Amino acid sequence: MIDKGAHLVYLSNMRILTTILPIAAAALLGACSSYDHSFIKEVSDIPLKTAENPGTDWASAPLRSHAKYVLYGAESQKSQVDRVGDYYFVTWYDAEPAKRARILMRYTQAATGSTELQTEKIYPVARPAAASRTERFFFTGEDRRKKGDILTWRMELYVDGKMVDSKQSYLWE
Repeated sequence: MIDKGAHLVYLSNMRILTTILPIAAAALLGACSSYDHSFIKEVSDIPLKTAENPGTDWASAPLRSHAKYVLYGAESQKSQVDRVGDYYFVTWYDAEPAKRARILMRYTQAATGSTELQTEKIYPVARPAAASRTERFFFTGEDRRKKGDILTWRMELYVDGKMVDSKQSYLWE
């Protein structure tokens, strides 16, 4: 036998929850997603040291996924070996899409000693909207085989020519 009073209380609580939860979730997501300045959220360094399958155990799943992503479409052994290297993914928040932005990566490689090298990605003005963006820096192929692994790195975010944020590897001086 169902207690009608308890059932009505349950239905009333469910109506409140289905009304309040979406509003609270939207408010929380809105608060978390709007920033007033541009900054680097995360730098992921995911190397691919070999074109061989990383393994089938669960602990190798992230490496296996990355290897499949990188090696997708590389049919010959040479093209697979050319994709072995260092992969950097920079996630950043672009709060000012009306201004020019630039991500500069300074780095050293095994065969270059302490010589600092650099590469950059430039974002022109008038990007669609303020949002999180991801940029990629790949070090592969013959150039990487000659110069070796990336040893140290520093990512710098510039907006309108001014450095607004940076992140670096723990060995960077």
